[in-house]
Amino acid sequence: MAASEPRITLSIKRGADGSRATGELNSLSLGFGIFQVWLFMAIYNSAKMFSPSPLIPDFPFLPLEHASAVLVAFLLVGGIGLIAIGATNQIFLRFYVSKRALFAATIICCVGTALLYGGSLPGIGLIMAFAAGAIMGLGSSLLFVIWGTTFARFQFATIVLNTSIAYVVGIGISVVCANWVPAPISGLVTILLPLASMPIPMRLIPKPYYQRHEEPIFHPLSANKVNETSFLARFGFPVLVVGVTLGALRSVCIGQVLPEGSLTVQLVFGVSCVCSLIVYIMAIALTKRDLFWDTLFRVIMPITMAGIASIALLSGTYEVLAAFCVSTGYVCLEIMLWVFFSGIAQQFRISPIFVFGIGRGLLELGSIIGSVMVNAIVHAGISHEDLAYAALILAVLLSVGYAFLPRYREIKALVTDAQAPHVRPETPVQQWESATAKESPLPGGAIGAFGGSAVFAPIVTAPPTAPVAKGVVKDDDPDKAATPDGMTEETEEEKGSFRRRCEELSEQYLLSVREREVLLILAKGHNANYIQEQLCVSKSTAKTHINHIYKKMDIHTQQELLNMVEDRPRLSKRKAKEAAKEAAKDAGENQPRSRTKGLRADIFSR
Repeated sequence: MAASEPRITLSIKRGADGSRATGELNSLSLGFGIFQVWLFMAIYNSAKMFSPSPLIPDFPFLPLEHASAVLVAFLLVGGIGLIAIGATNQIFLRFYVSKRALFAATIICCVGTALLYGGSLPGIGLIMAFAAGAIMGLGSSLLFVIWGTTFARFQFATIVLNTSIAYVVGIGISVVCANWVPAPISGLVTILLPLASMPIPMRLIPKPYYQRHEEPIFHPLSANKVNETSFLARFGFPVLVVGVTLGALRSVCIGQVLPEGSLTVQLVFGVSCVCSLIVYIMAIALTKRDLFWDTLFRVIMPITMAGIASIALLSGTYEVLAAFCVSTGYVCLEIMLWVFFSGIAQQFRISPIFVFGIGRGLLELGSIIGSVMVNAIVHAGISHEDLAYAALILAVLLSVGYAFLPRYREIKALVTDAQAPHVRPETPVQQWESATAKESPLPGGAIGAFGGSAVFAPIVTAPPTAPVAKGVVKDDDPDKAATPDGMTEETEEEKGSFRRRCEELSEQYLLSVREREVLLILAKGHNANYIQEQLCVSKSTAKTHINHIYKKMDIHTQQELLNMVEDRPRLSKRKAKEAAKEAAKDAGENQPRSRTKGLRADIFSR
């Protein structure tokens, strides 16, 4: 049996009913933290990391005046690339979730980082700097959705905990590298950082289900139904506006405070990251109900606003205090936005490739405005009054963005209202999977062309059996009973599988990823001890999942859950297909004409 990675479970009691907020600290925090180190050093602090070397004077370097070109190219190409990935999340799904995509993106980021040394070439230095930023933006756009997909598979409290730790690790290592690692060693280390973070998501991309001889409980990347126009309007515009504020705070903290401030200021920056972690842990601990991003935003907004108000004091007498407030506000906002995207994908089963592609892409495009504004202010050397006005503009933009950000209930309404009242038609991806399952030579009808993809696998079909004479019942098939006319009654598989009924209940009550797994085990009659062993979690974590399921489904005992699964309406395969075709016809959907078009499943159903 393969060894599992060590995990630390944080379980906080929230209510008198025994409900707990449970988060698992695992290798996600370390891997994503190293990825953040690369972003901070190669993009926002490139001139410092790739500065002239006193040890080797002839070694190439990146001129300070070219650092802005690197940043703009990275944000522009990265933002456009992320939006393109989000728009094509179902078309190229096999590639986006494969190990070869992770490897290719990592190599692209390493190559782009190495090209930063070309900024010192006479005549073409600026072009090389822009090309390096563009290449890094292209590679990082794919890495962002891979990391987002990885995060979205965990519980919300786990997402919050690992994201917070990742930024503490990232900024802490950046402070160390900025002060104690000399050039050119700092640049060479920066080039290798993407390779250092790659093994962790590589391990978290499992083998395809057919290779493990398992049947997936659900499709983690299923394209849930939402209203297209309403969702984009409620999600895209505010994220773009908040991105302006985030870009400005990021440039101030990572581009100005971290490399240019005194050692005391930089150490205070590291302390602010630890304080941000404490803020999130306290927010989880003090929440008396289910944890959503709405609750966290209410805690983070005042802290970020205080940080924005302190920008004008960075060069005055209160420099240390201002650096602490600004950096704390920035780190809290950065963590909050990553948690926001992960929470939407995880809690509503909307494709994380779409959520992180569109969301993070718009965030990067908005960051261009904020970053350019900060760089212009720094080079112009404006007064404290002008800095105060700039901070006021950032505060207004953040307030507008927060006011328009979709709340949990709004997204829940969009997802629920878009679902069909009875039977939802299969998406083109599911239709293609079902068709491929019948003709695939691999065990269980699995798709063999995925090349390492781990998420999608078709429903396992039963092996063919020999024909049976009329009126004869096989001994190994007790579910069949002979009828007077020689025909057999519908089997349990034809009426609707047990697993399908559990999936329908999970969809109806919007259970999370882990809760769906627990529901399937509970519906088979097992208890918390069995769940603990099967899912490799603590007993308190298993009980917390059970409490969350009961609360969402408005039940109190396992017997009530068993009754709900048993009473679930069952449809034969023939009736289910007819209902799906009828629903697809009413919605104006057409069957895919080819296997390629079968993969063109948009995140929204029209």
